[in-house]
Amino acid sequence: MKLIMAIINDRDVAEATGEMLKGSFSLTKIGSSGGLFKGGMTTVISAVEDGRVPAALEILRRTCKARRYSAAEVEGAYQIPNMGGGITVGGATVFVLNIEETYKI
Repeated sequence: MKLIMAIINDRDVAEATGEMLKGSFSLTKIGSSGGLFKGGMTTVISAVEDGRVPAALEILRRTCKARRYSAAEVEGAYQIPNMGGGITVGGATVFVLNIEETYKI
């Protein structure tokens, strides 16, 4: 069994979690902040059988989009030297971890 932790842009989280639920993946959403834009992210965690990990990752790939932000949109966020005309940010950062034991109490 694996634990999928996905940090998803808030613009994508409704579609991503909706598709995961349609695919019979149970999940928990946790509000997140930090990183380049100091907010606007949600962490989704889901315990997934090993054989279903590729299906879960495919849903995340399909529903979480990379976006290009202009320098003006980044104002107030952390400033990056030589950012030029903007920055491209992925739709999700995903971690897949081994689960040794799991309990529903």
